[in-house]
Amino acid sequence: MSGSRTGAQPMTADEAIAWLRQVDGELYRTRRSVGARAAWVAVVPAPRIDPRRSRLIIALGESLEEAAATAARQWREDLTLTGPLH
Repeated sequence: MSGSRTGAQPMTADEAIAWLRQVDGELYRTRRSVGARAAWVAVVPAPRIDPRRSRLIIALGESLEEAAATAARQWREDLTLTGPLH
């Protein structure tokens, strides 16, 4: 899966790690199994719409850059829907 197919902007590894730290995100890598490739998983708290509720963004990618870029795209979309953070 490429960034162009997901609509995510390309990110370098350094940019991906920096962005994940900025938004208190986590990055995981699945194990490779027979017949399947390993995947990278970015888990990021979504911008808060309601202070009493939280949501997570979970994005998959074949690389850490792709997973982070996909999460960042979704995070920005959510931020646009919620308006400015207070």
